[in-house]
Amino acid sequence: MPSKLLPVVVLLVSSWFAFAALSVHAVDDDAVVDSLTEARRASQVVESTRAVAKGQVTVIRTSATANREVMIHFHGAVETMRTALARSNFDGTLIIVNFSGLSSAYSKPFETDANLFDRLLQMVDTAQQNDLGQAAEQVPNVTLSSFSAGYGSIREILSQPRNFDRVSAIVTADSIYAGLVAGSIAGAPERIVSQVNMQDFLRFATLASRGEKKFVLSHSSQPTSYASTTETADYLLHSLSMSRTSDTDSKSGALQSVSQATRGRFTVLGFAGESAEDHLQHLRNIDLFWQRCFAE
Repeated sequence: MPSKLLPVVVLLVSSWFAFAALSVHAVDDDAVVDSLTEARRASQVVESTRAVAKGQVTVIRTSATANREVMIHFHGAVETMRTALARSNFDGTLIIVNFSGLSSAYSKPFETDANLFDRLLQMVDTAQQNDLGQAAEQVPNVTLSSFSAGYGSIREILSQPRNFDRVSAIVTADSIYAGLVAGSIAGAPERIVSQVNMQDFLRFATLASRGEKKFVLSHSSQPTSYASTTETADYLLHSLSMSRTSDTDSKSGALQSVSQATRGRFTVLGFAGESAEDHLQHLRNIDLFWQRCFAE
């Protein structure tokens, strides 16, 4: 962190984006819904929902003994996340966390309660205790996942050194925004992404680029008054001296790829699309980003 920091413009995520994902239903494809039902029946999925820190937390375990891998996802309708889980190759415990509000609604609970991350992880032990009558014997691999405003939780979790060390992977689906430094430094671009907002994401990306962590980041091309997901991705790439390569031939679901950059286990996937619908496609296709992460 630099010794002298310029003021940062307050970051506000539009209320539509903060709430829209919570009303998104599963992909309207009967085949997908049928496969979800079969997957849940075959794997004996165990699910529970409870209120935590003024939010809703849903725990889905792909089997009664699925405790080695834990993924905590922030911001997304439970039904949409169930569909993504059924289409993915993830075998473990998925914890879905939803708070009502903007990005600050996701950051403040972890800012004010230093033990909230621990409490979320303890839900895995509690679920196994209820199912098998015994606690988990292994420390799980922890992946953090987010869409849109959900990045606020990940940023706060990473700001705590102990929590940072416990996270092995991150997947952000059109989800890292930041403030802009007030004013302009002579000779610098007009829009300067806040180092303060990005410092822990950069640290994680640095370790992922060395193969020590995993980090998959997707972004749309949607402009915003604050630092957009494209600008924050560019910030990370520039900081690591990484360059994008053009990729206009491949598609991920309904998403049209435009670029990508990879070093070690850090991957940035850039997509076309400036509309709200384009933004939501990152949530609806998040299983593709999960699989990219787990394949590393």
